[in-house]
Amino acid sequence: MTRWFSRGVILAVGVLWMAACTGGIPSQAPPQPGATAETVGGMESPTASLEPTLTATSGVSAGPSLTPEVTADARPALTPEALSGTPSCSPPERAEEDALQGWPQLGHDPRRTSFYPAEVTWPWKVRWIWNGPADSGDGEPAPDHLSLPQGVQPVSGDGRLYVGHTDGRVRAISEETGQTVWTSESLGGAIVNAGAYSASTGCVYFGAQNGKFTLLDARTGELKRMVDLHGAIDMAPLLAGDSVFVGSQSGVMYALDSSTLAQRWAYDAGAALIASPAFSENHGGMVLVLAEDRTVHALSADTGKRLWRVTVNADVDPIRKTVFADTFPVVSDRNDVVIVRSYLNWEKIWQPDGGAPSTVEGIREFLTQNPEYQSLFVLNLADGTPRFVAPVMLGAIGNGGDLESTPPQVVLRPLADGTEVAILLWRNRQSCPPSYCDSRSDTTLGEMDLTTGVIRFVQDHKDQGNMRLPTDEQSPLAMAGDMIFYAHWQLLGALKVIDRSAGLGESYANPIITRELTPVLNTLAPGVCAGRSAHFCPGGMSSPGEGFAVDPGFYIYVSEKRIYDQYWTTPVRSVVISGGNIYWKSVDGAVIALTPAGP
Repeated sequence: MTRWFSRGVILAVGVLWMAACTGGIPSQAPPQPGATAETVGGMESPTASLEPTLTATSGVSAGPSLTPEVTADARPALTPEALSGTPSCSPPERAEEDALQGWPQLGHDPRRTSFYPAEVTWPWKVRWIWNGPADSGDGEPAPDHLSLPQGVQPVSGDGRLYVGHTDGRVRAISEETGQTVWTSESLGGAIVNAGAYSASTGCVYFGAQNGKFTLLDARTGELKRMVDLHGAIDMAPLLAGDSVFVGSQSGVMYALDSSTLAQRWAYDAGAALIASPAFSENHGGMVLVLAEDRTVHALSADTGKRLWRVTVNADVDPIRKTVFADTFPVVSDRNDVVIVRSYLNWEKIWQPDGGAPSTVEGIREFLTQNPEYQSLFVLNLADGTPRFVAPVMLGAIGNGGDLESTPPQVVLRPLADGTEVAILLWRNRQSCPPSYCDSRSDTTLGEMDLTTGVIRFVQDHKDQGNMRLPTDEQSPLAMAGDMIFYAHWQLLGALKVIDRSAGLGESYANPIITRELTPVLNTLAPGVCAGRSAHFCPGGMSSPGEGFAVDPGFYIYVSEKRIYDQYWTTPVRSVVISGGNIYWKSVDGAVIALTPAGP
């Protein structure tokens, strides 16, 4: 990754919060990795093998039959504290409509799909910028600029966006005007992740690193109820039905009543909980939890009983000392699987020599023979066994020997025929330039079949002014209908899928067809675009000192300094879509709103 810092230092992003083909379709059935049994509290529970083997059998491995287990927790039940005379919130007048139009929690929904069903009419214009240039201009950040934590993603509801910050306060932003509607009292500790909004209660929920989990009135910001989880809260809460699920570094996951924060159950995972949980409606309702001892836990959403637990391959981040930082499981109920990404060390990007193999079969063979390189797992929801060896090799944000992030998660895209596919970044030698290939140059876009693991190529427009795709710069994705958003630190790239006919995608030269949409640049170099107006540049753009040329598009700042370096945080969250608008929290903390340009 070429990030042009004035350096001699490697930025240790995330330390702040931790301190408080022809690539084509194979003719045979997908390989099935083996599984070993792990004894857990007297129960046999399958453990994802670190040495999966290819087999020629057809179908999906059913896995062993499991008996749910209740995991006892000796801690007394949590006691919510009422913080106001009226401990209930004010639900919106049109709660059902509000729930459908917003982005109420991390990843949009309880399954963390990062998919919004409706496109945002293109072309766009800048509606407003919050926490951006001083005096509402297009210069450098204002003196009171907030460098929001990297894990924060705005959530929306009832016409407002909600963001937390390390000062412990929650801020509500008007979707209409971009003005701050209210700023809450401090929760007493840093907020380092997304919150959640409930249209049925009219409340927003945020956790802080002092262990306090707080319910606030979404209209006023008044703190209504608080409960102490007895451990730093680094995750985003999960809302599903009338329950909110949240855990902490104490290792305990709680199910709480979303109106009162009364405890429904507690589950001790046996290791710190940092990653945000996800929900599945299958198998009676499940909560998927990632623990820092490399384990994935499936719990009954109703009772907290453990249904299964498996261990996946992962390394401990040598600087931040985490395994699942700023990540979350992604659940495909239609395919009955959960997708997990795990941290791997920097040096694992660089094998094999000359970039990733050029076929799905070749990538699988390498990962099967070298299981320590596996970092994407597709697990059966029924029992946690791997469905196949996912042909996805390591890529993440990194620099100078340090990978700063867990690899970016997939986006789940439902199709008209009732199936669901995963849109993702993957590596394949076919995507390299004609003159050379190494592990930095082999990243592209793909569409994964979650039944077989086969990946089709998606036209990436790499290095053409919109999509910046080196392997050690892999950044988070989101979608709105057929629109794909790629939240790199320098710019927000955007594409639209226009043809995914059956004959497309078997090679990089014959991909699923996309077209470029308008990018958003964080910092525009002075003098580059004399005709700029309303944060739009009609000519080509570039950032100070960067060699990456950017297409005509929007920008946040004009400066001789790279604002994304001045206020650097690792990009681990993509855009949110709400009410027909696009909201991008750039790495410096500014939030830019794009809206249809109209007639």
